[in-house]
Amino acid sequence: MIELTVKNLEAIQEPLKSYVQNYINQRVEALKRLFKRYPQKVPFEIIINKKQKGWKVDCYIYMQSETLYFEQSGKDLKNVLSEIFKKAKNQIKKQKSLERKDYLYKRERYRKKKLSQAAFEKLIEYRKSNSREAFDKELADVYEDLRQDLYDGYIEKGLSEKEAQEIAQKLMEKIKNEVYETFDSQKDEREEFLESISDISEYYRKEQN
Repeated sequence: MIELTVKNLEAIQEPLKSYVQNYINQRVEALKRLFKRYPQKVPFEIIINKKQKGWKVDCYIYMQSETLYFEQSGKDLKNVLSEIFKKAKNQIKKQKSLERKDYLYKRERYRKKKLSQAAFEKLIEYRKSNSREAFDKELADVYEDLRQDLYDGYIEKGLSEKEAQEIAQKLMEKIKNEVYETFDSQKDEREEFLESISDISEYYRKEQN
């Protein structure tokens, strides 16, 4: 849903004013299909200014993750508006693509988090029943999730793939040692410790910085 605002139309004389109004409405109507399933209303602001040497048009599109801005100047207002809407269409498509990728990434992270929580609950169950073999098998999957999270974190910080792999592997060895100590421990806090495995990885990540 696009919410259109056009400013300074009064600066345009007829019959150009009517043409501009109709043209903008038609172009915005065509752009609406790009926002058919968009999760929020999109304010679309066009500011038209009369200059000594022609016209200047500023355009703001307030999308979910970023405000798009572009401008165009020229002697012929029709051409200026045509270029503005070409830019608008291209930039909207690019930004929607970026937002889609970000959404899919966050959804996958959320899915992994939910799966990890289910894994933690299984570990607690196996610990209570003293099922060491089942505990080891389930923990192997949890380890891989944690290792991947550590690896991805270091890649995002600019480390090379080799550096990220080596550091993540070293931290995982520390995490494994602490987790296995809890299996044999009779301390009451062992279940809380298992539920906080992800916090352990965060602790070691900060320690490494």
